[in-house]
Amino acid sequence: LLLPNYTSLITSQLKPGILDVTFHFANTTINLWNSAALTDMTDLVSRLQTDNDTKVVVFRSDVPKYFIAHADLDFNPNDPTISTQSIHLFDNMTNLRQTTIGLVSGVARGVGNELLVSLDMRFATKTHTFLGQPEVGLGIIPGLGGIQYLTRLIGRGYAMEYILSGNDINANDAERIGWVNKAFDTDAEMEGYVAALTGRLALFPLDALKAGREAVNAATRPRLEDSLADGVAFMELLRQESVQTRVKIGEKADGDGERFLGENLPLLYAGGAA
Repeated sequence: LLLPNYTSLITSQLKPGILDVTFHFANTTINLWNSAALTDMTDLVSRLQTDNDTKVVVFRSDVPKYFIAHADLDFNPNDPTISTQSIHLFDNMTNLRQTTIGLVSGVARGVGNELLVSLDMRFATKTHTFLGQPEVGLGIIPGLGGIQYLTRLIGRGYAMEYILSGNDINANDAERIGWVNKAFDTDAEMEGYVAALTGRLALFPLDALKAGREAVNAATRPRLEDSLADGVAFMELLRQESVQTRVKIGEKADGDGERFLGENLPLLYAGGAA
């Protein structure tokens, strides 16, 4: 698989059939999802759609404590381009012939978690991982497919709890309810486990892997139109003046505000409900 030099992704193919993709988004120290990241990921997925050699794609981040923090919401609330294109990207990722795996050792909130739950499998470390959908606490909803994917993973009750509260979940609890496949004490243990898994998958015929994925997807994959409907609701709420004020709070850099965003959401309403 021939790939260009991306601005937001580092790719490597050290083992036959396995593509490693590392998130290192430009112009952000916490991997904020932006138009550059979207463009790179869209190009990568389009190339994978016609690739017959790669069998497994593993996504990780090399930014300490962050997988993808969340979206950079400093964009025109009247322009749904980034939202709509992200929804289509995640939907296309579920249609790939390749098996997709996410390795998390840090924060994956908002679109970071929405990308994560659209993958086939997820693994996480117990030390730094916080997963969450904080949008309702900001006055919006997860609008890039997260509600649709997450509800199918963890069930209606847990989805209601975490989406409506905006609370984070750690790796131990995420494993317990099915948000991630397995949680590990260290990065080394996670990498070793996934290396053995991907090495095994790379031995098997691509057509059989694809057929297996399609059969599972037939029972679990969200409808694109439902994710797009969530995107419309997200954009409508985002246009509200009070929401625009909330989403611009914060420094968009590493610190307690970003690390513990889920825990701190009620502080936005310290003066009373809004």
